[in-house]
Amino acid sequence: MAGIYIHLPFCSSFCLYCDFYSEIKGRVQHRRYLDALKSEISERVDFFAGVFPDTIYMGGGTPSLLDAEEIADLADVVRNAFGIKILHEFTLEANPDDVTPQKLEGWRRAGVDRLSIGVQSFCDEHLVWMRRRHTSAQAIKAFIRAREAGFNNISLDLIFGFEGLSDEQWRDNIAQLTALSPEHVSCYQMSIEPGTELALLADSDHYHEPPQEICAAHYSILQQMLEQAGYRQYEISNFAIPGRESIHNSSYWERVPYLGLGASAHSFDGRSCRCSNIADMKSYIGAMEGNVSLKIRNDEILSEDDKFNEQIMLGLRKVAGLSLSSLENSRLAKIKPVLEHLTSTGDIISEGDIIRIPKERLFVSDGIMQQLFL
Repeated sequence: MAGIYIHLPFCSSFCLYCDFYSEIKGRVQHRRYLDALKSEISERVDFFAGVFPDTIYMGGGTPSLLDAEEIADLADVVRNAFGIKILHEFTLEANPDDVTPQKLEGWRRAGVDRLSIGVQSFCDEHLVWMRRRHTSAQAIKAFIRAREAGFNNISLDLIFGFEGLSDEQWRDNIAQLTALSPEHVSCYQMSIEPGTELALLADSDHYHEPPQEICAAHYSILQQMLEQAGYRQYEISNFAIPGRESIHNSSYWERVPYLGLGASAHSFDGRSCRCSNIADMKSYIGAMEGNVSLKIRNDEILSEDDKFNEQIMLGLRKVAGLSLSSLENSRLAKIKPVLEHLTSTGDIISEGDIIRIPKERLFVSDGIMQQLFL
């Protein structure tokens, strides 16, 4: 298993809370960026060392802003460069107001077989506050259009944990989502990230994060309602109809190789090297156009302790948990007393070779995992 992530950092406007690297889309810049991506693809053809990637994920930004022909062309370049004959999953992130019958047809022709649609909320008041470009009606229409176009693997995103979201509104959001019956659901708690408009509002006392007790209650409501609707939670923020879990995203948690292409994209060789591209489109394009003075990639070589901590963190994000036999013995011995304590408190469930965090404590999983780090 191996995956390719392509970052398409174009947006027509910026959301209130988002800190993913993106730029307002301009025609000339966007054309040069796509050419730069193709250059990076050519440079990185030996990344997988004989392993054939089987997933492509185009994220952003807003990939759905691009013409369908540009998506198809980029996908063809990737397939040809890496010798990909069969893809097990090709995901495209889309904004609801970009989803037209013409684009859907083009995405299908390009080989896209999974859509991740950023709904975020079915409450128009909240969508306006978040600076989202779409309405609730547009989100529903986008989903219906995708179904009509033949997409049978669709993921919808929701956000919770922000000021002003009532229990009733949150339940209504989940109910409207489950009424559509997507195959997959991703749900994230809003956080205040430096440099975002939300951070500025918080700094000026115009926004206040809700108490964690309220966020935890909303997370529990999410778990209960999705389980009742037939979804299985398989990771802290991800739920799916059994068998429709995201193949590409699972590669991140399984520590298998993945290649990130584009400005701000991250890669992992599956062993001990993580690298990240510069989060600056101008520098990225300049380097790919031949400016040797520009360095776009930073490598991080993980120590054995780093790798151990990553295995703990990524393994315990999964509802299925982590196999103790996958951990190095001498380091596992060091955390045994803490592990036994967490098992006694119910923060960790131990079942033979497997340890996992119970579903009712996944909301506070970060604090549990950190106690096991070296």
